[in-house]
Amino acid sequence: MGLGPVDVIVLLSHPVVGTFAAYVLYRQWTSLRSLKNTSRISEGMTEIKLNHQEQGERIGLLLGVTILLAIIVEGYRGWVLGVPLSGLISLHGWLGILLFCGAMVMRRTGRKIVNGYEEHTSTKQQKNTHSKFGGAMMWLLVMIVFLGFLRLLQVLS
Repeated sequence: MGLGPVDVIVLLSHPVVGTFAAYVLYRQWTSLRSLKNTSRISEGMTEIKLNHQEQGERIGLLLGVTILLAIIVEGYRGWVLGVPLSGLISLHGWLGILLFCGAMVMRRTGRKIVNGYEEHTSTKQQKNTHSKFGGAMMWLLVMIVFLGFLRLLQVLS
């Protein structure tokens, strides 16, 4: 039994949204990394930080939508395409959920940093945690994208 056009569109919806989410996460990570290498303080730097904060608030929602879409696609594979339950569970999916949890931790530490600025308290520890977690999440993202590519090849074959 071959896949019809609707099947292909449904199956590709998660990889397309997931690719966009990976790009947004990577761009978010690199937005402030470039500032660490410069010693200039300017209005442009303030604007980059504000943009980083705004995007950080939205990333959790984007990752949540991506995971929800993945669950819908896997449900479609199970009910419509008749894939057994064992074929629906993957390391890629579990790592995606872990990435979502990491994004929630990043959001919390980011808010603590902003609150520290507003209260004029030290944010060094929160910045360090936020930065280290961001680096770990990028490694996790690389694994998820790679496993997702392999998973897509498996699903479409």
